[in-house]
Amino acid sequence: MRRKRILFLLTRAPYASARAVETLESVQVAGVFEQEVSVLFKGAGVYQLLEGQEGSAVGQRTVGKILSALPEYDVERIFVCGPSMQRFGIEEADLCVAAQRLDQAEQRDLLAGQDAVVTG
Repeated sequence: MRRKRILFLLTRAPYASARAVETLESVQVAGVFEQEVSVLFKGAGVYQLLEGQEGSAVGQRTVGKILSALPEYDVERIFVCGPSMQRFGIEEADLCVAAQRLDQAEQRDLLAGQDAVVTG
């Protein structure tokens, strides 16, 4: 049986609501069920990747800690929108986890190759 390819598209800032943490918890669950899980951070979602966050300051779990645990859930395909990084002035050195930078064409190819896309 072929593993389902599921892409989680994270487009929201990390602490504007509980949505970012909830979506990342869904990523972990999908990984546990042995699906081929990918994560793409785009738009304000790139802020979830920033080093040095402290979620407890706003009463939430720290997104960076959740991200660093993803390999334990067999989630290793982490991508970031290059144009979004450029727009917000974010460099690879600013990220709390390694993420492959994708241009618009690469993002279209990634999206096209999925069985399901979950936006969070």
